[in-house]
Amino acid sequence: MNWTMVTKAGWLRRLWCRLPIREFLLYGLIFIVAGFLGNLWMTRDQASGLAPVTSAVNLQGQTVALVGSSSEQPLTLLYFFAEWCPICKLQNGAIDTLSGSVPVVGIAMQSGSDEQVRAYAAGHDLRFPIVNDQTGYISRNFGVVGVPATFLIDSQGNILDSTRGYATTIGLYSRLWLSHFQLGNF
Repeated sequence: MNWTMVTKAGWLRRLWCRLPIREFLLYGLIFIVAGFLGNLWMTRDQASGLAPVTSAVNLQGQTVALVGSSSEQPLTLLYFFAEWCPICKLQNGAIDTLSGSVPVVGIAMQSGSDEQVRAYAAGHDLRFPIVNDQTGYISRNFGVVGVPATFLIDSQGNILDSTRGYATTIGLYSRLWLSHFQLGNF
């Protein structure tokens, strides 16, 4: 056996046997499992299966698809937010970053007039298409009762994943990767 392999293995064994590292890993695993279970509970009333609404008119008057549109872009991320939601203001940056990797359609849930939503989007530098859901029709059909909420939808209209509440950029990218894995596009 190679001496460097023995010393590396010994170093790793000593590191693993230290109690603080094992506790850190155990608590980290508990945290991840608790987050996963919490998300399952929070999204229990949100739509699953086929998307209930597949297109809508954005603030520019154009019809936009709320489902993945092609084999090159098989997923669409629906981002439900509200102008009055403080957590949504924190979430906007992560969603805007993600919009470089996947088409994003924002759904402004009961956020006022088109002009108010346009002003909000401009003030927060949101660069993805936004639909103003003034009456809450789209939100109700997707079962959204709290914002922010996201849905990953494939080109067949299947909801592959949904969240409610704040999600980190890393968390959103991992959900995107898992959705591509589900589709066999990895």
